[in-house]
Amino acid sequence: MTESAASKPALSAQQLHDKVLGLILSMRGPQDLSAQNIEGRTGLQMKPYPDDPLKFYSVGTLPGDWYFSLVTQKPIPGTPHNALLLNTGHKGDGYTDRTPACIGLEHYRSALSAAGFKESQRAPRLGTEYRFFRSEKVSVRVELQGRTKLYDEDLCVTRVFISGKPQG
Repeated sequence: MTESAASKPALSAQQLHDKVLGLILSMRGPQDLSAQNIEGRTGLQMKPYPDDPLKFYSVGTLPGDWYFSLVTQKPIPGTPHNALLLNTGHKGDGYTDRTPACIGLEHYRSALSAAGFKESQRAPRLGTEYRFFRSEKVSVRVELQGRTKLYDEDLCVTRVFISGKPQG
């Protein structure tokens, strides 16, 4: 994490995920994953990577020594897809209780379902559960892990991968 991220006041997990959810619900396609649009919709400052001007990122703090990164993913060669990855992590080693940074699946499920997204899931792998939400314009993968231990029935959102589907 950078010094500037450490000096910024911490967002709550609720505030961070509300910003990301608002971006998802406003999207019309991959063009909405430009750094300018992400910054405008979320209020999170997007900075270019020094070695790759097509990628942008934002980092910040969450309560309890947790942090987040929001990183644009440039299109994979041969595809017009732009993508964005929200990742949450902890400054400590090993598995850490996620309670200070925990948002449950229902936060995304209720809003995306109400907006017409169709939900599916993939089998869990190594303690991570996967939910997919798709509309005609946007695909969202939500990754979840246990709140207090890796294999826990009480799940928290750990990563959100957003991609826009090209319209044409």
